[in-house]
Amino acid sequence: MKTSHLLLSCLFIVAFVSPSFAKSSQDSLETHLQRYKNLSGQFTQIISSEKSTHTQSSTGEFWIKKPNQFRWHYSTPYIQKIISNGEKLWVYDEDLEQVTIKGASQSINSSPLAIILGSTELSKLFNITQLDDDDNLQWLKLIPKDDSSGFEFINVGFKSGLLTKMVLQDNFGQTTRLLFTDVSIYTPIDSKVFEFKIPENADVFDETVEQ
Repeated sequence: MKTSHLLLSCLFIVAFVSPSFAKSSQDSLETHLQRYKNLSGQFTQIISSEKSTHTQSSTGEFWIKKPNQFRWHYSTPYIQKIISNGEKLWVYDEDLEQVTIKGASQSINSSPLAIILGSTELSKLFNITQLDDDDNLQWLKLIPKDDSSGFEFINVGFKSGLLTKMVLQDNFGQTTRLLFTDVSIYTPIDSKVFEFKIPENADVFDETVEQ
């Protein structure tokens, strides 16, 4: 089973947060979310379930650039790309040779991704608390206020000011753990990274076209 778009959106919520808790957890998140312009790095993702001993592991890279541009690229064990140039959002599954096109603003505004891009105040969607340090990391806990969000909580761990780990628990007993490496908020990112050329012979499902 491949990663859900909900999980992708959740990742972006916390991708630029720094562990300074001078005033409050919420103030810290909002302050640092306003600071960044770019973010890039690599990730390892492990998904496990209460109903099974089997785990799913994948790796890849990600790039984000304000406003509304991002690229999430799974490279192993399969290739899947999720890309937005701010106007359109493409989801490309290389194994299936399938591309789905969505309107970026609609996809972003209807998901927690709106937070990282400045569309929604954190306090409207989450209760945010600081957890005890663990594994030499500082942790924040985000609990959604909307029961229909699809997940129970997101725990985010930081080391030396950079996002390092994340644990997400969804409403179906599935836990996703991520390790982030080579994270940078200073490396410039060319806007061409957020454009996508549809491969020949790919099946295209364009949800932006009126039926």
